[in-house]
Amino acid sequence: MKNKQEKSVVVLAGAEMFDYLKEKVGERKTRTEAYSDLLDKSLAGFVSPFLKKQEYELQPYQCHVTISDLATEWHWHRATVRSFLETLETFGQLKRTKLVKSIVITMNVQSDRHPGTTVVQQEPDFAMQLQEALSDWVVGKTTSDEAGKICGQVVRQAIAGIAESDSRHYPDSHIDAVSVHAGKQEKDIRNIALGCVAQAALQRVLRKSRFDDGLPLIEFFRHELGGEWAAFIETSKELAGLILDTGTDGTTIDKDEDTECLKSLRKPFLSLLSRACEAAD
Repeated sequence: MKNKQEKSVVVLAGAEMFDYLKEKVGERKTRTEAYSDLLDKSLAGFVSPFLKKQEYELQPYQCHVTISDLATEWHWHRATVRSFLETLETFGQLKRTKLVKSIVITMNVQSDRHPGTTVVQQEPDFAMQLQEALSDWVVGKTTSDEAGKICGQVVRQAIAGIAESDSRHYPDSHIDAVSVHAGKQEKDIRNIALGCVAQAALQRVLRKSRFDDGLPLIEFFRHELGGEWAAFIETSKELAGLILDTGTDGTTIDKDEDTECLKSLRKPFLSLLSRACEAAD
């Protein structure tokens, strides 16, 4: 029965359903088989053999292919492949990232909890746990060894949570793809943890500067810069570069005496920065 008003609905179907729906009609793949093939490739993080030298880090549910590869594998014309992918993207089933001679396909896959989003979903909580564990170390209440043990425990728990989630939510038929994704998640967890430690280390060093005198920088702003905020912003950028040893672009430093002047303002700058951070907390 044909309704006058068409309704848009979302149908949830697992990979097993698509395996069941597959039909073999000669060598040419059907649309269902082609779509299922894209799902399999994205789960496995497939990269075309001709693109091994391409430095493109795939995210979960992505595959890196060429139109020619898909046309050969599916026994389709390349124009048909392009049209098929464009139609699937219109339906919201995938997203294409076009590169020079290839394409990265991201499949729109949903699940309760999957390796592709575990860290993304839990990142704020995970980072917060680490920050809380490092807070006592920042203020000197715990030693580096004590903080390290706590951080290690938090990281191990997060990695164990990934393995537990994978074993509950994924069939054995996709164990290789899950292992690949789990490895990426472990890498992400460690990167987040290292970033939290680096941030805490800066906070600890900066905290020591809160008792330094910030008055010289205030006087410099008033007398040397004439109270000009744009000039102070540029000067602050140069000071930050000097402190972090990242190099400067020379926009405000023209002479050696100017450099020496800015060097003398590093402690006052850190003093004001430390107090501003404490006020924000």
